[in-house]
Amino acid sequence: MSPFLVLAALLPAALLLLRVYRLDRIEKEPASVLWALLGCGAAAALLAYLLETLLTALLDCWLVRGSMAYLAVENFLVVACTEELCKRLPVRHIFWRHRAFDYRFDAVVYCVFSALGFAALENVLYVADSGFRTAVMRALLSVPGHFFFAVYMGVYLGEAKSAETRGLRRQQRYYLLCSAVVPILLHGFWDFSLSVGGGLMTALFYLFVLAFFVDAYRKLRFAAGSDERL
Repeated sequence: MSPFLVLAALLPAALLLLRVYRLDRIEKEPASVLWALLGCGAAAALLAYLLETLLTALLDCWLVRGSMAYLAVENFLVVACTEELCKRLPVRHIFWRHRAFDYRFDAVVYCVFSALGFAALENVLYVADSGFRTAVMRALLSVPGHFFFAVYMGVYLGEAKSAETRGLRRQQRYYLLCSAVVPILLHGFWDFSLSVGGGLMTALFYLFVLAFFVDAYRKLRFAAGSDERL
C-alpha cells in the first residue's frame, strides 16, 4: 500500500480527532490517554471483525441470506450492535475511573478517540483492498458516521458519569442504556438502508445522513459549550 493511500485513509480520522480535541477547551486530556484510546479503538475493530464473522456464520444457519429479516438482523445486531459496543468498551470499562475523566465533555472526547481509532484501522484495510475511490467515499460518509455515532455515545456517557457522581443511580442506568442503544439504532439504520438499496431507500438514507450529521454536530457544539466538572 502506497504512502499516498495510507495518508488518504488516515487523514479524515485525523482531521476529526483534531476538531474534537480543539473543542475540549477547559482542560485538555493527557496525550497518553488519547493515544491509548486510539489503540483500544483499533483493537476494538479487530475484536468486532472476529465477532461479526462468528455471528454471520450463525445467522446464515437461521435465516435466508438477502431476506429482509436477514438484513435487519445482520445490520442492527451483527454489525451495529457489535461495533458500537466494542467501541464503547474502552471508555466504559477501562477509562471510566481514570483520574483524567473529570469533566462531562471528556466522555465525548474519549468516545470519539476510540471510535476513530476503530475507523482509522478499518479505513486502511478497505483502502488497501479497493483503492483511492474508496478512500474518498469513506472520507465523506463512513468516517464521519463513526465520528457522529461516537458523539451521541459520548453525550449520554457524560450524563451517566455526571449522574453517578451525584449518586443518581436510576438516572445513571438510563443514560448508560441510551449510550449503547442510540448509536446502535443510528448505525443499524445507516447500514440497513444501504443494504436494502433501491431509489426510495437511497433517498431516505441521504436525508437521514443530512439530518443526523446536522443534529450530531449541534449536540457536539452544545456539549463542548456547556461542559462542567464532574
